[in-house]
Amino acid sequence: MNAAVLKLLLAGEYICSIRYRDEYAILDDDEEQEAVTNWLSPLNMRLARLGDSGAFFMAPSYIGQKDISQVKNELLKFRDEYGPAVLLLDFIRQTDVGRFTMSPGEHIALYELEGAVSHSTMLETQLKGLLSVISNAAQRNSNHENLRRLLEQLVKDGYAVLVNKDSGTYQITGKIEQLYAVLQFLDENKVIPDAEVDDREADDAPDLVDAAQSDDGAAS
Repeated sequence: MNAAVLKLLLAGEYICSIRYRDEYAILDDDEEQEAVTNWLSPLNMRLARLGDSGAFFMAPSYIGQKDISQVKNELLKFRDEYGPAVLLLDFIRQTDVGRFTMSPGEHIALYELEGAVSHSTMLETQLKGLLSVISNAAQRNSNHENLRRLLEQLVKDGYAVLVNKDSGTYQITGKIEQLYAVLQFLDENKVIPDAEVDDREADDAPDLVDAAQSDDGAAS
């Protein structure tokens, strides 16, 4: 077994072919998957995967009452845990630059986002409305700087990676499928009361849910 793979799994990371290419290649082997699952078993954990070719991650072997309570508590923190990512990703989708589908492997160029915002008063207003959920963003910053910080936040949260610093090109990772799965679950089970979701989130989330429902990214 590979120590780097185990460390990532234990840290709660989603190992996809984009963000962790080498570790993903190691795990994309039946014998390695079996070995990792056996190693995790004494911890009451197992190796799970998003769909047939998505990201690998660690999940409980058995879902007990404690796990159910923990999941419920995490879902009830939707606004803090997932809300910002939903808003930022949906903003990118709305720019319609390159007709984004927000799928794993898709590239996002900072200069294209900046161009779209500079030609749309509506998008510029939306960007300013997101400053409160973008780390270190500010009204005094240029659109370029705030968009860069938006993308860097997605990198920090694991939804994107910087693939070309010179051109400011980013790539969506496989972790986005986990976000889609959560959104779809919330939508189907109405876990979050309407009062807990503000108007903006209520407008944006279904668009990303639609994208999730058209994908095969269900966790196994």
